[in-house]
Amino acid sequence: MGAAVGLGLVRSGAKVLMLDKISDIHKASKANFGLVWSQSKGLGNRDYSRFSVKATLGFKEFAQWIEQESHIDLELRLGAGLVLSMGETEHTARQKIIEQMHQEAAQHAETHPSRMLDRTELQALVGDAPLGEKVSGGSFSTIDGDVNPLLLLKAMRKIFIQRGGHFIHGCSVNSMERKNNTYLINTTEGNIEVPKVVMAAGLGNLSLAAMVGKKIPLVPQKGQLLVTQRLKPFLPFPMSGLRQTGCGSVMIGYTQENTGFEVTTTPGAAAQLAQRALDIFPALAHARVVRSWAGLRVLTKDGAPIYDEIEENAYILATHSCVTLASVHESLLPPWILGGKKPDDIHRFNLERFHV
Repeated sequence: MGAAVGLGLVRSGAKVLMLDKISDIHKASKANFGLVWSQSKGLGNRDYSRFSVKATLGFKEFAQWIEQESHIDLELRLGAGLVLSMGETEHTARQKIIEQMHQEAAQHAETHPSRMLDRTELQALVGDAPLGEKVSGGSFSTIDGDVNPLLLLKAMRKIFIQRGGHFIHGCSVNSMERKNNTYLINTTEGNIEVPKVVMAAGLGNLSLAAMVGKKIPLVPQKGQLLVTQRLKPFLPFPMSGLRQTGCGSVMIGYTQENTGFEVTTTPGAAAQLAQRALDIFPALAHARVVRSWAGLRVLTKDGAPIYDEIEENAYILATHSCVTLASVHESLLPPWILGGKKPDDIHRFNLERFHV
């Protein structure tokens, strides 16, 4: 979030200082799965669903610009993404969700970019890699995909600095207060005085907002991942919970655990992830797991983003989908932060909705 918005701000001509704290836990920006995903976003919230589709459709042009400016290949793949169903119960449940999202879109004279596939259609898409017996199908999108999130973060920060942005890594904020028309910020690297503050620190927004007397409804959710050795390419598109990276490794995820800020990996979760991967592709039985980690998702109470001005010239930005939404974060948010009208796309993603 911070990298995308900071990049958009300097691209708009603003003078920007970005502070990045070194955390003792895996932050979402580096621990995530790397999906550019729309088909699962916004059930019961048409604004969020529409916003996710807009971001996904705009991601190719955004990534091309990032690659051209940074000379970093983001390993972007768009045009195919699957949410797998294991067994008929999962398949039926998934079908109901997709049908509801299509109905919600139709009520606004819009369409939802997904359709259901049966097992035969899915095997034809996957190709030569045999699917396990438990695979029953899934929902498929022709606009979703994946990207290397570490390279995306690196590239955005590189362009930010190239375009005149100032970046301090390993800088923590101790206190923040508004005095007259400026914000006085005490950090581990000294004192800073600025006219505007953008809080885009994921779960770190909890403590930052508290410094100006605000309480933000964010909660952590732990997700664990496994990564295999490099394998010959066999998976041409990403699936929810399984994707092959540009270097050939297979990423296997993800768990959803409400354990607070605890990020310990557990053998039980690893076994659960490994078994599901084998149920999907039995041939992975020979693959060696080389890494595993746990990170924390940034979740709001309703799953949708928060974009709000919590007091004059102090902005709070938080969402789970910072990879998918990077294209719109970079383009839509900076003009608003610099004093323009709040975009209609994000008008309803404010804090007021939690206090009705």
